[in-house]
Amino acid sequence: MLEILGLPFIYMLKGNYWYLSRAAGIVAYLLLWSALFSGLLLKTKMLNPIKLSPLLPGLHQLSTSWSLYFTVFHILLLRYDEYIKFNFEDLFVPFASTYQTFYLSFGILASYGLVLVIAGAYLFRRKAFKFWHILTYPAFFLAWWHGFKLGTDTDAVWMQAIYWSTGGLTVYILIYRILYKLKFTLNGVRTSSEV
Repeated sequence: MLEILGLPFIYMLKGNYWYLSRAAGIVAYLLLWSALFSGLLLKTKMLNPIKLSPLLPGLHQLSTSWSLYFTVFHILLLRYDEYIKFNFEDLFVPFASTYQTFYLSFGILASYGLVLVIAGAYLFRRKAFKFWHILTYPAFFLAWWHGFKLGTDTDAVWMQAIYWSTGGLTVYILIYRILYKLKFTLNGVRTSSEV
């Protein structure tokens, strides 16, 4: 089956699926956070004074794409790990697995949200995509909850630091963005580019 997908190299990883899947999941999560955070920084223009704003669109797009790649890698590796023995239904159908049903399903739903956001970038016009793009927020928070509750490394201090710092920064910048938007809307200086 893996050869059909063009992934015969996965056989070389035999015995290391679980470790590699954990690493891929963490990298996918950090890239998703980077995509969300850089997008929020773009909208709030927080980095304009220090001249870093030109870097954000590239970081946003690159992080989004690579987050999807690492998510797919994370899922494929879990499929071939022999400890829990997930089947494709467990990994692709929310609430189908008997293993940690809700938390596993949060990861599946986060993956679908990420796919929908990326597909929306190519399929929809700008106004429709802006509406569709809102799926990024639940996708991120579902991924956060999935990793926090199901991640093997969650109890490690370094992983706790990652979850709480990324989650905290995201909530902070999200509140800042809402207040930023309200300020411009209430002052009557909202521009057509403001979301």
